Amino acid sequence: LRSIVVTSAIPGEGKTTIAAHLAIANAYRGKKTLLVDGDLRRPSIHARFGLTPREGLSNVLTGELSWRDVVLPVADKPNLSLLPAGPGSHRAADLIGPRLSTLLDEFAKEYDLVILDSPPLLGFAECLQMASAADGVLIVSRAGETRRKAVAEVVSVLSRLRANIVGVVLNQVTHNMTSEGYSNYGYHSYRYSQKPE
Repeated sequence: LRSIVVTSAIPGEGKTTIAAHLAIANAYRGKKTLLVDGDLRRPSIHARFGLTPREGLSNVLTGELSWRDVVLPVADKPNLSLLPAGPGSHRAADLIGPRLSTLLDEFAKEYDLVILDSPPLLGFAECLQMASAADGVLIVSRAGETRRKAVAEVVSVLSRLRANIVGVVLNQVTHNMTSEGYSNYGYHSYRYSQKPE
């Protein structure tokens, strides 16, 4: 996989945090990593790294700037670069569709992995465009909050697109979650005993 889209069914599930940490972890492995803020409606990744860029992906998609002009190195994170979203736009779907595949091919020549933080899948067409263009899609779901039906719908839509779903992240799991049986998966629920039960 050279490019992965990180998405979720609805807002507030932690996809941006997961995308950022996945990019940092890959960069720490010595791999050149590009983190792209593909949420042109509500960009936020730049703030997590203390950056205040004026230009970004939206300027690249409109042809105003080259992507190399707006990619930023992340301080204290060797091998990690950020392509911020740039000025927000409600024409996100129109902008992303025609150019994204070409951009991903260009990124792949310089980076080992490209991680795209996309908008939530349900309701935004540009996420589908990203999923079609990327090598894989990672779905983030918030434990105890996201309805199973919403996750199933995301999986169904991506399957119809023939997108490569690489996994689902169950985010914010705690030991005391019991409503959906999540407690069975908690770290502390695995105990070792020397006595046979």
